[in-house]
Amino acid sequence: MPLSPGLKLGPYEILSPLGAGGMGEVYRARDTRLGRDVAIKVLPEHLSANPEVAARFEREAKTVSSLNHPHICTLFDVGREGGIDYLVMELVEGDTLAARLEAGPLPPADVLRFGVQIADALDRAHRAGVVHRDLKPANVMVTRAGAKLMDFGLSRAIVDPGQGAAGRSGVSMAALSHSPTVAQPLTTEGTIVGTFQYMSPEQLEGKEADARSDIWGLGCVLYEMATGRRAFGGKSQASLISSIMASSPPPISQVSPMSPPGLDRVVHGCLAKDPDERLQTAHDVRLQLQWIAEGGSQAGVPAAVATRRRSRERMAWVLFGAATVVATGLLALQLMRPKPVSKTVIFELTAPAQVGFVDLPRISPDGQRLAFNAGDSTGVTGIWVRQMNSLQAQRLQGTDGATRPFWSPDSRFLAFFAGGKLYKINIGGGPPLAICDAPRGADGSWGADNVILFDGSAADTVQRVSASGGVATGAAMNDRKAGETFSAWPDFLPDGKHFLFVAYGPGEKRTLKVGVLGSFATQSLGPAASRAEYSAGHVLSVRQGVLLAQPFDAGRRALRGDPFPVAENVEFDALGSARFSASDEGTLVYRSGGSIGTNGLTWMDRTGKTVGSVGPPGEYGNPRLSPDETQLAVSVTDPVRGFGDIWVWDLSRNLGSRVTFEQRDTYTPAWLPDGRGIVFSVDTDAGADLFARRLGGSGQDSLISHSADQKVADCWTPDGRTLLIHSRGADASRRWDINTVAPGDSMRPLV
Repeated sequence: MPLSPGLKLGPYEILSPLGAGGMGEVYRARDTRLGRDVAIKVLPEHLSANPEVAARFEREAKTVSSLNHPHICTLFDVGREGGIDYLVMELVEGDTLAARLEAGPLPPADVLRFGVQIADALDRAHRAGVVHRDLKPANVMVTRAGAKLMDFGLSRAIVDPGQGAAGRSGVSMAALSHSPTVAQPLTTEGTIVGTFQYMSPEQLEGKEADARSDIWGLGCVLYEMATGRRAFGGKSQASLISSIMASSPPPISQVSPMSPPGLDRVVHGCLAKDPDERLQTAHDVRLQLQWIAEGGSQAGVPAAVATRRRSRERMAWVLFGAATVVATGLLALQLMRPKPVSKTVIFELTAPAQVGFVDLPRISPDGQRLAFNAGDSTGVTGIWVRQMNSLQAQRLQGTDGATRPFWSPDSRFLAFFAGGKLYKINIGGGPPLAICDAPRGADGSWGADNVILFDGSAADTVQRVSASGGVATGAAMNDRKAGETFSAWPDFLPDGKHFLFVAYGPGEKRTLKVGVLGSFATQSLGPAASRAEYSAGHVLSVRQGVLLAQPFDAGRRALRGDPFPVAENVEFDALGSARFSASDEGTLVYRSGGSIGTNGLTWMDRTGKTVGSVGPPGEYGNPRLSPDETQLAVSVTDPVRGFGDIWVWDLSRNLGSRVTFEQRDTYTPAWLPDGRGIVFSVDTDAGADLFARRLGGSGQDSLISHSADQKVADCWTPDGRTLLIHSRGADASRRWDINTVAPGDSMRPLV
């Protein structure tokens, strides 16, 4: 029964109706004690008559009244007068978000601003143990001051989702599907609207809703603000529920191309069907939206076109620097604090003109210099260094053939691998000095006590050696009981004793661990998405192209809090390699490009039109058609082992079979002249061997050539007696030459 103007509920005088719905009627009223206007919601008689519902309603109201937040509609009072239960709330002047969306999607700046405010409100409530359970545009008011979240937590006082569609109170969910804040009337026919369209899958299954259910609702609201369309819809209740349970909405970038590119990732994380796979806290969502609003999602825009491993296209670096007044850097951003005087500077670092490709950026611990691998047009790699306040990069003499540089703690030396050895070189001048043998050496880290750690082979743990020289020994122990086979990516912590590294287990299992010099004892920090670095009180790693920073207590060697995004489109591969580097104070450099290695085999006609494909996506290289064009030989890299194997595809059936099963990298197949076998290269500690193998399992491999050179088979002469190869010697020049070789003969230069 509607309340008449002038009626008093305790000290509150009814002025005029504001709205009505299945959960009650809302009135504008006057607080006669304080002389202010308020909103009063009256509970329907059929609900207030139920003692259990009324009691639960009062308990929840008391909890919600404690939520003092600028973006939550404040609950002032709860009372009962003449058999009428009512709530007294802050009177919010403005429109509902649902009404605002009737005119179409919001500008990107408003999407991010309101999204941050709603997420912050949810975070405050969740920390107090209150879950909204009915987050939707109709329950968000848009005012001059921003977004205000309405009806917070009160749905639980009416319906307990854990009881299914009808709780012990006897009140059915159907009776509550018409919210008083729905912008348009609901009908019994046509498209279903209202609460159902924003319900999470677990709520539809009758399971208890928790904070992650609100994260789902927030994802739906963000999507609708950005696109002007609901994330899920249907012309019947069944089709709507089916859409929520089994389908995903089109990407925001497809519906609204002007939206920030990072918003797609945030909404995708909110709308994961499994609550465990969803973004876990509203705090995480707020941080990501705030980062996008501050320009973070544009971090990869200035970078050059993404390239794949071993490509020679010119690359670009995107550098996060510090403002000239306040040295903020990457990890000193302090997202929880205002930043009136500091800013993030993003700029593109181009490679020198004479460089064909660049890779593996490494910024010095003091943040003053950048080192990177680069190769010229002949394929000879070297190390280049540039000052951060300069536009010029200089090649370090004596680093021909060098790979994977890393800095000394004082930023005066670089260590690198070349020719099966680990070297160090003074960047101020002087020749490289050999430290130890490292035939399979990869990434390394140089500690404060003049100890160097580096990757061993794919069957070893992390190795250690004195920077003054010596014999490398193991620095940690693989947990064989857990199925760990090798360890990689060492990175010293500030004390110079402890270090991070990644242990590889069965399948794609990786664990981030802490080791300590002088002991094989290790401490697990949890799953690892990629290699990790410590910088400025955070551990950095890359997950699906997003660089994440997680607070880390280096003294206690413990992760603290949740990771937050720092940059997008960071190059990574399936083995855990990620192209980024951070200085001690938090300046970051990374190479853009996203996932590397994964590609496909595609047939194209002479005009460039795609006419077909071979096999699934993978890390393919050096495809070669058989002489009769019925088969395709190709090298395929296993992303977990990091090794390449040779596969042969029957093109008529599009069926592939693995041909080589070596425990070393196997690559660049070339067909024998009769098409019944292949020649391929197999890595050795010194170089590469060439083998010939008959297909079909008959006979043994034939060694064609063995030397300290790196060799790649190309093709046979028309008479089928001589194989053309290109090879690179182990001398200082490391230049490629074309040679010929006949089975059983030594290599002969091609004149």
